[in-house]
Amino acid sequence: MSGRPPGRGRRRPRTERAHGRTMLWLLLIVLMVVATGLALGWDRIRGDEDAPVVAETVELPVQKLLIREGLRREDVAALLDAETSISGDRYLQVTGPGARGRQLARANRPTSLEGFLFPATYDITERTTADELVAEQVAAYLSNESQVDFSYARARNLTRYDVLILASMIEREVAVPAERRVVAGVLYNRLRAGMRLDIDATVQYAIGEWKPELTATDLAVDSPYNTRRFPGLPPGPIASPGLDSIRAAARPARNDFIYYVAKNDGSGGHYFSTSPEQFASDVARSRANAGG
Repeated sequence: MSGRPPGRGRRRPRTERAHGRTMLWLLLIVLMVVATGLALGWDRIRGDEDAPVVAETVELPVQKLLIREGLRREDVAALLDAETSISGDRYLQVTGPGARGRQLARANRPTSLEGFLFPATYDITERTTADELVAEQVAAYLSNESQVDFSYARARNLTRYDVLILASMIEREVAVPAERRVVAGVLYNRLRAGMRLDIDATVQYAIGEWKPELTATDLAVDSPYNTRRFPGLPPGPIASPGLDSIRAAARPARNDFIYYVAKNDGSGGHYFSTSPEQFASDVARSRANAGG
């Protein structure tokens, strides 16, 4: 008797079994896609406001803020009020006399951050705070200071803070880059001789105004920053200098000059001299150039 064995049904062809497994896998994949879509909040697309939303990162507009060399704390505060959302009052508060200033200056007296607020271009957003900007400026100062060789100044009993004070005066006094180290040499020579430095920029700092012409009253102001009255260095920097001025103050040009005066001929340069007589002649030339 021919035919299939009793009790056994007809087996499905192999192609049908493979097709069934494929359909099963496709069904599982579809289910996984749907589940993932629900987890990512696809139902919000359908108008469900209670569905979870994936947080998006918002890029804030960046402002390039240029802080030039030779600015005082007050100058920067005014710049912040005029051009940014950062509070100038807060900037003055953060940079005022305190522990950070004493630490940087290695001084045992109240010291502000004047001089340590490195001039550069900084990225500012509407969320940038005065504290954050100050931290960036101080970090930039420390980074640039690390590039300076202080050995020459140290051998002449000048500290890094002394060099910073000198650099701030050079920054305010010198317009021609080639004269930075020359003026630094003059300042070293006057310090060594025990002479007053006679720097007009320190008087301007003492009266709180960068005046182009100083009056007799200005020159007589009773302030330790008035180097027209008191010998030696002022108690602190009068502005924040750039790297070139710090380098010049750390290693001045060796010269015999004791005096200098602005040429007033539009060049921004100075006349340098070694004697009072030559200095008097240079002053006369300077006044003649200015039309006085």
